Amino acid sequence: MNRSPATTPVVVACCRTAIGRSHPQHGLFRHVRGDALAAAVIKGVVERSGVDPATIEDVVLGATQQRGELGGNVARTAALLSGLPFGVAGTTINRLCGSSLQALAQACHAIAAGAENVQIVGGVEHMQHLPMDSAIDIHPQVFARSSRGMLSMGMTAEHLAAAHGISRRKQEAYALDSHRKAVQAEYNGLFEDEIVPILGHNAVGAVMEALRDQSIRSDTSPEAMAQLEPVFLPKIGTITAATSAPLSDGAAALVVMSLAEAQRQELVPLVRIVATAVVGVPPAAMGTGPVIAVRKLLARSGHDLADMDCIELNEAFAAQAVYCIEELRLHPERVNVRGGSLAIGHPLGASGARIATTLIHTLCAGTARLGLATMCIGLGQGIAVLFAREDA
Repeated sequence: MNRSPATTPVVVACCRTAIGRSHPQHGLFRHVRGDALAAAVIKGVVERSGVDPATIEDVVLGATQQRGELGGNVARTAALLSGLPFGVAGTTINRLCGSSLQALAQACHAIAAGAENVQIVGGVEHMQHLPMDSAIDIHPQVFARSSRGMLSMGMTAEHLAAAHGISRRKQEAYALDSHRKAVQAEYNGLFEDEIVPILGHNAVGAVMEALRDQSIRSDTSPEAMAQLEPVFLPKIGTITAATSAPLSDGAAALVVMSLAEAQRQELVPLVRIVATAVVGVPPAAMGTGPVIAVRKLLARSGHDLADMDCIELNEAFAAQAVYCIEELRLHPERVNVRGGSLAIGHPLGASGARIATTLIHTLCAGTARLGLATMCIGLGQGIAVLFAREDA
C-alpha cells in the first residue's frame, strides 16, 4: 500500500524499562509505582528521539488494570509526571495483553487518517501492586458462551496443549530455548540500547539502577523444569511455572509520527508501520489468536510469511507459542531471536510495546527488512502489526 509521507506512520525512537518480577520481597520495582515506570519511559523516549515536545499531541498508553496507581487515566498522569507540556493529551486503553500494541495501532490509524500526528504510545503494568485477578467482576451471563474455567488464561493453554498434543516435554524444551536466547542476547549487550535506567531495589532492599531483566535464567535446566508441579491442573496438567510467562512489572514507549513530520523535524525514522490487524476467537481458543490475526494482516498487506525476517510472538505460555509456530509454519530461527516473554517477562499492558521495541532494535541492528509482532489476548482475541525498516 502506497501512502504519502503525510499519512505514513513511522517510529523514530523506542525504549523500555528492565522487566522486574512481580514479587513482594524480591521484585525489582516492588517500591516503585506503575505510573512512575510509565513516566520514566515517556521521558526517556522523548530524550532519545529528539522530538520537539511542543509538537507532541497525544500520549496513548495501554494498561489492563486501570485502578489504583494506574487508575484515573494513567496516560495523562504519566504525561504530567514526565514533564510534557500541558497541551499534550493522554488516553489509556485496554485490550488486555494486547493493550500497548493496540495503542500503537490506534496512533498509526490516526496518522493515516490525517488526525493526531506526533504521539507517544506504549504501555505499563505493575502486576505485583495490581494483581490481574483482583477487582474483576465479569457478568455471569458471559459464561453462557464460554465456561468460567475457559476464561482462565492458564486453562485455555492447557486446553490448547491437550487438543493439539503439545507435550510437557515439548513445552519445556521451548521455554529452555527462550531463556537460552535471552541469556545470550543479554550477554552480548543486545538489550542495552532498549533499556532506560530507572531506580529499583535489589533482593536485600538496596537502591540500584535497574538495567537487567530480572526473570532471565542462566541456570535453568531440563532437570529443574521437570521437578515443577502443574499450576493450573494439579497432577494431570502439563503447564508449570517454567512454561508460563512470569508475572512482571515494567513499561515501554515509542515515539510515532508521520514520515513528513519526521522529515520536517530532521528526525531519522527507524521503521514504518505497514499494516495492523485485530481479530476475535472463541475464549477457550485464546492462544490461537495470533494465527488468525497474522493471516488477516498478511491478506491486508499483500505480504507472505516467507517475507518476514523477524517475528516477535509474545510467549504467554510455551504451549501457545509452540502451537502458533507450528500452525503458521514459522521458521523457528526467525521467532523471538533475543528470547521471549517466558524469559524476559510479560507485564500485560506493556508487553505489546516491549516486543515492538525489541523487534525494532533487532531490525535496526542487522540487515532484516520486515518484522512482525503478534500476541494472543485474553477473552479470545489476537493482534498483529507489521513493521518495515525505513532505510531498507
